[in-house]
Amino acid sequence: MNLFLNAVSSNGKIILFDNNRQIVWEKEVSVLLNESSKLIDIVDMFLSSMNTKIKDIENIVVVHGPGSFTGIRTIVLLVNTLSFIYPKLHLTPLSFFDMYKNYPICKTSSKRDLFVKYSKSAIIEVVKNEELESKYKWKDVYGDISLPKIQCHQDIDYKGIIETLKFRQEKKIETLYIKKPNIS
Repeated sequence: MNLFLNAVSSNGKIILFDNNRQIVWEKEVSVLLNESSKLIDIVDMFLSSMNTKIKDIENIVVVHGPGSFTGIRTIVLLVNTLSFIYPKLHLTPLSFFDMYKNYPICKTSSKRDLFVKYSKSAIIEVVKNEELESKYKWKDVYGDISLPKIQCHQDIDYKGIIETLKFRQEKKIETLYIKKPNIS
């Protein structure tokens, strides 16, 4: 069995899928702001409801950023710890931006700015909210933002991602931070 964990998106998911890439079960998950400490219990309850234990999981595909500093750190710490405890468990990191096929892709960074990727080969940039609305004048974007003048398409094709995914077999993954945390 394999586990897909996206706790970065506001419409996140936990998905259990078999070695034939068939989705066995999925559950929407929302881990907001300082709720990332609840992630361990959410994953545990999800697996328990499927009569599955972590030792039965071969791979965890995890969206490792970008997102909230604490949230990303908690997610990566959780999967790295599980990989350490269970030597047969492998990790595959996936960027939030790798979950979409169309561009531009935007992800809320803070109340003031966004992460933006304009094309597949572009680097991820930090853009002020008002700059996105005034300078680029996009009416449609993909990803996870909420701005009054822009339509954001949040649909993620999890089935398609799982079917085409290449497992990376890593034992430890790094967080995907784009900017320094705003810690005061």
